Amino acid sequence: MLKNLFLLEGFFLLTFWGCSEKQTQTSFSVSENPVSKIEKFQRSNINFDFSIELQGEPIDTTGEIWNVRGIDIYQNDSPEPLQKIINLNTLTPVGSDFSGGFMVDDYNFDGTADFRLIKFDRNTDEVKYLFWLFDKNEKKFVHCFLLDSIPSPQFDYSNSLIFSEHQTDSSLTSDSYKFIDGTPQIFERSIKTISDDSIRVKYYRNEGGKLIFINEEK
Repeated sequence: MLKNLFLLEGFFLLTFWGCSEKQTQTSFSVSENPVSKIEKFQRSNINFDFSIELQGEPIDTTGEIWNVRGIDIYQNDSPEPLQKIINLNTLTPVGSDFSGGFMVDDYNFDGTADFRLIKFDRNTDEVKYLFWLFDKNEKKFVHCFLLDSIPSPQFDYSNSLIFSEHQTDSSLTSDSYKFIDGTPQIFERSIKTISDDSIRVKYYRNEGGKLIFINEEK
C-alpha cells in the first residue's frame, strides 16, 4: 500500500491507494524530513524537522482507522529513533478522507512545532486530542496531559489563547487558557445559566492562580 503526505491549508492530509483486504504492516510514516508548515494569522513559518512513524495496525479492511500503539520520532537521516513514545492505545483516522488524525502546530505558542494525535471512541463518537509539546531544553517531545483534558480546544494564535466550551442542559461554560509557567491555565471563565425566565452570565478571572468572581450580568 502506498501512502503519500500532502499539506493542505495547514493540515496534514494522508492519502492512500491499495487493496481492500486487511493490511499487515505495523507502521507507516506520516511526515517527511523536514516538513515546512506554512502558518496563517500573521504567524511565522514553523519547521517540523522530524520524521514520524505511527506503530500499530489497521482495525478494518479499509485501513483508514488504525489502532496506534506507539510513535517513533526520527531526526535527520538517523536509522535509530530519537524518541519512542510507547503504551498508546488510540483509534486514529489516517485515511484519505480525514486530514487531522495527526497534526503539527505550535500548541504552546513558543515558536516551536509540536504535534497532536486524535483518539477516537467509536462507542460514543467522542473525539479527543493527545498533545506532545517539544521541550527545548530536553530536546524531546513531552506529553501534555493538561492539554489533553481541555474539551475541544481552539487555538487563538493572535492572542496566544486557547478557548474551550462545555455545555449542559442548563448552562454553558466558556474558558480561555493561557500558558503560564509552561502549563495551560484558565485565564478567564464565563458561565451562562439559562432558566425559563432569565439568562445569567457570571464572569471569573485568574488572579494569583485562583479564579476570582468578577461580575454577573442578568
